[in-house]
Amino acid sequence: MRKRITLPILLAAAMAATAVGSVRAADSSNYQQLQKKYSTLKVQMQAMQKQMAQMQKQMKAVQQAAPSINERATRRAIKRLSRQVMKLSEKEAALEPGNIQVLIAGDVNVQFQNKVGSSSTFYADSSPMIQVRVDKKIFINTAFDFYTASGGPGGINSDIGAANINYELGDYMTVGGGLISSPIGGIVSNYNAAPWNRWLVDGSLEDNLLPPNELGIWTRGGIPAPGNLGYLTYFLFVSNGPEFVGTSGVPNQLNYDNYTATQNAKTVGGRISYLPIPNVEVGYSAEWASPTQSGALTKSDSWIQAVDFNSYYFNKKIEGFVKFRGGWTWEQVGQGGITPGNPTTPPALGNMSNGGQIDVAYQPSMCGIKYLDKTMVAFRYDRIDGPTASGSAHEQRYSVGLDYWLHSNAVLKFEYEFDNVANQRGSDAMFMQFAVGI
Repeated sequence: MRKRITLPILLAAAMAATAVGSVRAADSSNYQQLQKKYSTLKVQMQAMQKQMAQMQKQMKAVQQAAPSINERATRRAIKRLSRQVMKLSEKEAALEPGNIQVLIAGDVNVQFQNKVGSSSTFYADSSPMIQVRVDKKIFINTAFDFYTASGGPGGINSDIGAANINYELGDYMTVGGGLISSPIGGIVSNYNAAPWNRWLVDGSLEDNLLPPNELGIWTRGGIPAPGNLGYLTYFLFVSNGPEFVGTSGVPNQLNYDNYTATQNAKTVGGRISYLPIPNVEVGYSAEWASPTQSGALTKSDSWIQAVDFNSYYFNKKIEGFVKFRGGWTWEQVGQGGITPGNPTTPPALGNMSNGGQIDVAYQPSMCGIKYLDKTMVAFRYDRIDGPTASGSAHEQRYSVGLDYWLHSNAVLKFEYEFDNVANQRGSDAMFMQFAVGI
């Protein structure tokens, strides 16, 4: 190999020397310039010779060592050692004192509301949440709600929103027990559950048909869809059943704050959702129960179904993003029968209630205009239809709102709500809110 490289180098040098000799007779200045170039080329060629010699030595060394190297076996051995090291480190970390992690989160909001036909009022709400991770697989959640309302001492009421223990079985499943927010109606439970997360101040009418909490056991998680076509999530539970209220003309005939069950039958339900792409989710949820009325033996099956969707679209052409959310709920309370041995007990009311909402929001976050890029405009249409047999009123509302973000977790909101109740005068309302989440 070296002979092949050296011969061209010598020929080139000879040619360069010949050229230099001819030019020297013509012009001494040109001769000096060419002589410098020749020296530079000579140095570069010598460096190339050394590099080629080193490469030849390396090639011979690799060829001699190749038969003794098994790359795949080496990789498998490295992976096995890595897994062993990870397991040992997890066991060691679990034995170390002080490895418990605590997360404190929640939100606080203050709002002013003025409804037609009611006195204007200020309102405050604080919802702290504490999550404690005992180890890598066990964690507990507790959440509370403190709010101003009539009926409590000093006009303050409180409620517990979560008290549960969770165990992670793996990457795709978690099991748990206790009190947790209900997954029924994903648009409400997942995205509009807290005032901090809502685009508008006031809650939707669909909330009146959905259970706020479930007290029982559950399993939840997510798995890749077949063929890697998106992602599937699930939440399945068994909980205490609701209490039947049975008030004529009221859309929501079920009381879900039933922390001590009034019947042996339990609620069975859950929600599944599909995400074909990360920014689109569609969900379906259902819940069956056999509620009883307080102080009576009458039973009446109840059946709730809900569909929901959530999506957003981000593009520089619109200088920001557009968000869409929506859902619809059907609540069926079947006709109850007269309990044997107690013929005077009135049967439960029957028929169906339903309601839903559609939300749209736009934020010009990329417009480059100061203050404008921190605003968001929102619109919501929602309605609710009471039990068809009782002739309950039908209500629908149109709400518009403007949000301004002071910080990534601090927002000012303004909303005006146009209310329309069948055969009645609606209660139009104006809301203002300052909310901070942590």
